[in-house]
Amino acid sequence: MTHKLSVVTPCYNSIRYIRNCVESVRYACQGMDYEHIVVDGLSSDGTVEYLREQSDIRLLSEKDAGMYDALNKGIAMARGEIIGHLNSDEQYSRRGLLAAWAALDDKDVDAVMSPTVMLNGRLEFMQLFNQVVRPTVRDVHWHMPVQSCSLLYRRALWEREPYDTQYRLIADHVWFRQQMERGLEIRVEREPIGIFIWHGENLSSTQSHLEENALADIDTKSCLMSLVKHWYRFRKLCLGGYFRARLRYEVFGDAGLEKVELFFPKLKVRKFDKTKVS
Repeated sequence: MTHKLSVVTPCYNSIRYIRNCVESVRYACQGMDYEHIVVDGLSSDGTVEYLREQSDIRLLSEKDAGMYDALNKGIAMARGEIIGHLNSDEQYSRRGLLAAWAALDDKDVDAVMSPTVMLNGRLEFMQLFNQVVRPTVRDVHWHMPVQSCSLLYRRALWEREPYDTQYRLIADHVWFRQQMERGLEIRVEREPIGIFIWHGENLSSTQSHLEENALADIDTKSCLMSLVKHWYRFRKLCLGGYFRARLRYEVFGDAGLEKVELFFPKLKVRKFDKTKVS
């Protein structure tokens, strides 16, 4: 593998979460050629001081125009061919990241997506966004089929279409739609890449999506769109997207690294290791 991964993290007053994000990237990317770029919007809660102490972090701290402006700045700094967008309150799971990394050895693949593990603020399992369907252009005309933390893509995609900074919350959907309409070749991996932590302070929780619409030009209630939705759900059913017997992931919390194994449908939880990682 000769390509390099650049993980870009927009950040603002995130001292509560950024430590776990940084530890997660270090653990998940062991043995890979990678860099972790954090673009901070002049935090005042100790975030900048913590990041300056991390010798493996490339830090840019300056005023920005929001998350997507920070993301554009970080990708412009990136030295890697592959980009991962990981917010400061999100984490990577090593198994899924390595699977996606290997898939990108295929030069015909522009991006790799996967399911996403959803945890609450206590790092307890909530649900799996089991995105196993390879989306079509029609699919992105009614929903965003992947969380940004579970998507890796080639930097060349961003070079032809950076994130539109007029949006505060949905520029990733707008960007993904543009890429799909340009013929994005995407592969789906079954192992989750990203871990999304729903703690109530997420940007999507504190600001309304109703003011922004990535599909303003699409009749999402048309008969055609209804058929597209049903076809997507049928494909997900055929691919086993509504059932999973076992799920494994790793997450960092106050006690360090915790490896979790879940058994469905009764949701038996086995925490089989807890290790402090330096």
